[in-house]
Amino acid sequence: MATYRGRKNDICRTVGFDIWGRPKSPAAKRPHPPGQHGPNLKDRRQSEYGEQLLAKQVIRRYYNMLEKQFLNTFKKAQRMPGNTSLNFLRLLELRLATAVWRLGYARTIFQARQVVNHCHVTVNGRVVNIPSFQLKVGDVIEVRDRAQSRRIARDNHFEGAAIPAYMEADVTQFRGKVIALPEREDFPKFFQEQQVVEFYAR
Repeated sequence: MATYRGRKNDICRTVGFDIWGRPKSPAAKRPHPPGQHGPNLKDRRQSEYGEQLLAKQVIRRYYNMLEKQFLNTFKKAQRMPGNTSLNFLRLLELRLATAVWRLGYARTIFQARQVVNHCHVTVNGRVVNIPSFQLKVGDVIEVRDRAQSRRIARDNHFEGAAIPAYMEADVTQFRGKVIALPEREDFPKFFQEQQVVEFYAR
């Protein structure tokens, strides 16, 4: 299965903050683009294309996706009725790996992908090992009832996870449920999804 093997912090260094909210990120100490000329490039004016490209890269890296899968998700959102940009964000947010991260069963989106790949999670009672599995309203995500799987969740202190408004969690049963579609306020404020729409419309 293809996965990104490059540096995780280059986008954070470029935008000047850690997009995943990690307090010990290198971007906190060096809030400028990487490289020896990085400090001089911090306030450089970008072209319209550069701004759109960066907006796309920020969202793509945030959800730990490769370009082809990201583009296919956008095309799917275009075919759906309603607001394309909101539909696009909802498709990204309702991926199984994202839900595992939101419920606190993994510390990062990267670990969430691994947790799903290693068959530690079930959806509606069935084991699913596909990180991109698309969830729907009413789906139940649960950590498998075995010591190894539940130890991972405990080690990540899932009990204290900040559960988004569109989900509900049953801590005692290691279970979460999608109860509604996420709205724009459920996504990070620094997302510029309209820039992504314009980028792919070029």
